[in-house]
Amino acid sequence: MFRQLEYQERVLNTISTYLDHLEAHKQTTDEIEKLAAANPHLASAMMPRDFVADAWASVKADGLLPASRSHIPHSSRHDGCKRPVPNIVLKVPTGGGKTWLAVSGISKIMGKYLGSNTGFVLWIVPSETIYTQTLKNLRDRQHPYRQALDRAAAGSVLIMEKSDRFNARDVDTHLCIMLLMLQSANRQTRETLKMFQDRGDVHGFFPPEGDQKAHGEVLQNTPNLDGYNDLFPMVKDSLGNALRMIRPVVVMDEGHRAISDLAYNTLYGFNPCFVLELTATPKDIQPRGGKKPREGRYANVLVEVTGKELDREGMIKMPLNLDSRQGVDWRATLNTALDKLNKLSSAAMQLKANTNRHIRPVMLIQVERTGSDQRESGHIHAEDVRNFLLTLGFDEAEIAVKTAEQNDLRQPENQNLMSPRNRVRAIITKQALQEGWDCPFAYVF
Repeated sequence: MFRQLEYQERVLNTISTYLDHLEAHKQTTDEIEKLAAANPHLASAMMPRDFVADAWASVKADGLLPASRSHIPHSSRHDGCKRPVPNIVLKVPTGGGKTWLAVSGISKIMGKYLGSNTGFVLWIVPSETIYTQTLKNLRDRQHPYRQALDRAAAGSVLIMEKSDRFNARDVDTHLCIMLLMLQSANRQTRETLKMFQDRGDVHGFFPPEGDQKAHGEVLQNTPNLDGYNDLFPMVKDSLGNALRMIRPVVVMDEGHRAISDLAYNTLYGFNPCFVLELTATPKDIQPRGGKKPREGRYANVLVEVTGKELDREGMIKMPLNLDSRQGVDWRATLNTALDKLNKLSSAAMQLKANTNRHIRPVMLIQVERTGSDQRESGHIHAEDVRNFLLTLGFDEAEIAVKTAEQNDLRQPENQNLMSPRNRVRAIITKQALQEGWDCPFAYVF
């Protein structure tokens, strides 16, 4: 059974308190805007404040922000229409359960701030590895992540990819979670990307094609929409435009990877109503003068989880045994690693016999080169390692290559690494060993 940890409860309680402050200040701002609209002659005297900045200041005054960030100023965020956007960063070490905090945070944001169990969440991840892993877990109705979302949306959850058909009714009747890789939108040639192109399977977000007046009003109300202006104004039926109209909640996994101007403008160009970032290493951008001046952009760290808290909850697996050896022969290194793997496998078999607990130790091997055209002298290639493992007695089914060109872990028999029927004992990678990749039974590196 899934158990929420003490530090995770602390994080979620802090989010709840922040949302209470945010809602209170937003309500005040909304009231000021209504009074100004009803009394145009007093509008200049009732300029509304930035409710997001005010909420942050009140949370800081209550002493809820991390002491290590007390000297960092709040950094305001605005969408493509210049509206203030709440942005919070959860600083959580790798292995601290960021995905669980993300799905639990979504539940808090939808319920306490937006007051709805339907809507749209754009979940942005930094790599294909994390994309595949997150998509698999969110689609699994037995997984705690999906179950948390089902509770938040009364069971009406729709997990989507950017290539799926998209209808406005889905957003009205479901909590839609769309996964997107940052690279899918974070490019200079934005107009060449499918999500910004006119497509025939995005429905219900824009007026009928011939209603020129309605299209003009939509473009006026949301000025950062992409449209055609040759003969008469018309909004493109693109996924990007639909997102700008929806104003999604955005979850940014590994938020420190989206700090460039291009990534920032892309993210906030989707007109989000809330941005939740998760990272172990938040990054601040300092102000810059000169010919290209830039304002400082700081990570709005709401809560910080320490390594000691993870250790206290048993989230850091100990001990770590380092075998340091002289020499540069990678084959000798693999031989030593295989000896360790075999010893662990024998111990796992004994454990199985005594307790019926299944553990299959796996060895992870990081190589220097992958791909058929990158076999160069002096560099360790994935195929070199694979062939050597075969000479050491491995079966084909016991070796999985996970690279950009080849992913044996996608094969049906390899997808569940914890299954007793899974035979994989060695995984060869180049870059998959990165933050967020879940590899159970990895005992030898």
